Amino acid sequence: MRSVDVVIVGAGAAGIGMARALQAVPDIEYEILESGRIGESFHRWPAQTRFITPSFYSNPFGLADLNAVDAVTSPALAVGAEHLSGRQYAEYLRFVAEAAELSITCQCKVLDVTRRHDGYFELETEQGDYEARFVIWACGEYQFPDLNPFPGGQWCLHYANVADWQALEPGHYTVIGGYESGVDTVVNLVRLGHSVRLLVRRATWEQPGVHDPSVALSPYSQQRLRDLQPSGALQIIYGADVVEVSADAGGGARIHAADGRYWDSQTPPILGTGFLKGGGATQIADFWSWDESGRIRLSERDESLRTPGLFLVGPQVRHEPLIYCFIYKFRQRFALIAEEIAARLSLEHAGQEPGSWGPFGNAECCEGCQC
Repeated sequence: MRSVDVVIVGAGAAGIGMARALQAVPDIEYEILESGRIGESFHRWPAQTRFITPSFYSNPFGLADLNAVDAVTSPALAVGAEHLSGRQYAEYLRFVAEAAELSITCQCKVLDVTRRHDGYFELETEQGDYEARFVIWACGEYQFPDLNPFPGGQWCLHYANVADWQALEPGHYTVIGGYESGVDTVVNLVRLGHSVRLLVRRATWEQPGVHDPSVALSPYSQQRLRDLQPSGALQIIYGADVVEVSADAGGGARIHAADGRYWDSQTPPILGTGFLKGGGATQIADFWSWDESGRIRLSERDESLRTPGLFLVGPQVRHEPLIYCFIYKFRQRFALIAEEIAARLSLEHAGQEPGSWGPFGNAECCEGCQC
């Protein structure tokens, strides 16, 4: 069994960025465990998908590239693009990992996690067992789509299961969901010559006073949506609260709304309805505390309220009203966790028993906090 101070599970933007922050802690031993390749989720993006946040090299002026995982690198500079594809961003992450000589084991799926009575974690993996004082879960969400947002989801095609929009047969398509993945689907289908019907509960691009792209459609996607209007190939139906999809006797599907309306489609409806609320953290669901809406509740240091020593990084992190689901948002949490782990390791090396600082670390936080 290999023993390290910290195991990071996942080598995407959150995992690579977190490891870079840990490198600033003297003498800390860590290992990143990745079930696939570095940036695996980005490799799986549809070929036509691009980052909605632009990359621009402004580091010399103290402004990190919005999509960078640290303060000194830039995806824009690394690959020469402003709105990167998934594969381009995965290449950037590989570049960062190699340049920083990060300790990563790829093709190393975590099969089981246990926490011992002494506060240490044991992780069973495809390449042997690990022991760690701390675990940082950085599995993201893209590989964990919500395939059944309503009954009949099996008759649909989810955005996350499309490798290339060019592979779809010619036809008329119905897209369910009016946020980023739904709009990106519409944009790419229309550009490829398909006609599209978009079903949305509400227009995420028409929310006065709301500018956070975690809630409202990003300016980049709004512009692309406006550019489609002259084509006449897009029909948007508002107030469509889809509650079920049923199979049609003719081989198609019928899409049912809560108000009794329905729409028939001879092609599989496409789900742009997002991902599981806990994303990759659902793999170890019992280690987290969950709120009534199905989201993970964390301490102010992004530590599990149920399992001391387990931290979460990435797009699932929330501290209401803040939603950290973009790279430029959740990267702000890396240093916070690194500092917390460094402080605890210093206490342990000084002879204090693990856990003697309380269940939530040095932070004054409790189960009922709204931090």
